[in-house]
Amino acid sequence: MKRKLLACVLACTMAASLAGCGSSASQTANDSKPAESVAAEQSQASEESTPAEESAAETGELDVKSGTTLNVTTTFAGEESNVQNYQDSVKRWEEKYGCTVADSSGTADETFKSRVISDFEAGAEPDVLFYFNGNDSNPFVEAGKVVTIDEIRSVYPDYASNMKDEMIPACPADGKQYAVPFYGYWEGMYVNKSVCEQAGVEVPGANTTWDEFLEDCQKLQDAGIQPIVMGDKDQYVMQFGLYQLAADEIYSKNADFDTQVREGDASFTDEGTWDTVLEMYKTLYDKGYIDSSKSLGYGASQAITDFIDGKAAMTFDGSFNVTALTAEGAAGNFERGYFPLPGTDGTYTATCLSAGYSIYSKSEHVDECKELLDYWMDGESDLWDAYLASGKIIATYGNGADSAPNYDLFKPFVDMLNDGKAFYWCNQAWPAGTENEMLNLFSEMVGGQGTEIDDITEGMQDKFEDLLDE
Repeated sequence: MKRKLLACVLACTMAASLAGCGSSASQTANDSKPAESVAAEQSQASEESTPAEESAAETGELDVKSGTTLNVTTTFAGEESNVQNYQDSVKRWEEKYGCTVADSSGTADETFKSRVISDFEAGAEPDVLFYFNGNDSNPFVEAGKVVTIDEIRSVYPDYASNMKDEMIPACPADGKQYAVPFYGYWEGMYVNKSVCEQAGVEVPGANTTWDEFLEDCQKLQDAGIQPIVMGDKDQYVMQFGLYQLAADEIYSKNADFDTQVREGDASFTDEGTWDTVLEMYKTLYDKGYIDSSKSLGYGASQAITDFIDGKAAMTFDGSFNVTALTAEGAAGNFERGYFPLPGTDGTYTATCLSAGYSIYSKSEHVDECKELLDYWMDGESDLWDAYLASGKIIATYGNGADSAPNYDLFKPFVDMLNDGKAFYWCNQAWPAGTENEMLNLFSEMVGGQGTEIDDITEGMQDKFEDLLDE
């Protein structure tokens, strides 16, 4: 079976309209080459270094040449909140070093991903790439096209030293670290603490059990309060609960589950895995804690409005929607909480340390690229300060993170991440289309169309295998 290089998303940097963290199944150039050819290219790439790299290694100093133009591709574009801050930072760096940044940034979506992949296939690689970590970057790593963090630190020993190294994701291809993530997101449940207290319900937290959570939902329902509102008309919203439960029930017990599925050593149909997750989430609909008659006709934005208007005690959503979910609605500025959805045997979190900066290994300007990244990523830059001020927390950073506006709200997730109780959003290891099959079938089930749990798990497995065979 021909294995397609999987594209994940660690772009939970994407807005919710991108279906949470979707994956891409774009074909890479290496897929069409003989294995011997690819191996030779990789070996050559690992043995060769650019003149800039050799110079830096010999002198221990970077040779930043005034007048250099760097081609830079990022996702600071469109409606991303820090577009202007990014552009301002670029301008200041250009003025400081007399260099130019030729920016080709685009909105973080599938079109952007496809363009980047095409550029690498065509030999039009940017000098600096802001791209998704994990499986998405495998083709670049396997072709020897990006510079490791260790190499950057050979010149800048303190590069990203304000970050906990163990939290920098390693590339699945070789276990080395290439990109420092600039984004980090979670999926969890936003809680209206006022409504819970009104109903005499203890606010769910990181230590709440699944049974206790169900009891709380029942108490809310008995008090005439809708426990959970969801906008399931936008099917990707269903991921927000399912992936949390998957972290609790599957990946906490077997972190290699997806790898084993890919290798044929496990299956989505295995008892006690996805059948358990789907059944648990279905319970919330069966008991009316999520009203499917409403949710299936509600879009994501409608659910957010209901939550901030005080019409429901909870909603499941990503940390990337914190601004909308903490806005003042008809219910006024009530106190919110944000917690992971509990499991049957402990609570874990679905976490995404997503896009990060990488350097093209064959760039003619590796020194300048390293200087640019150090300028941005030292934990003290104006771009970093602006990012913190926007309330988007990068949990693995120490410098200033605890002073960011939403740090207290996100702290339960930060603590779990630091305690090793966090797992990636599972579709990050799936070929694109697998999650859509799951969501379509789950929607059919809660919509009363006769679809069963077994139909969903079998559909996921069949789709996964079909996509790998393409």
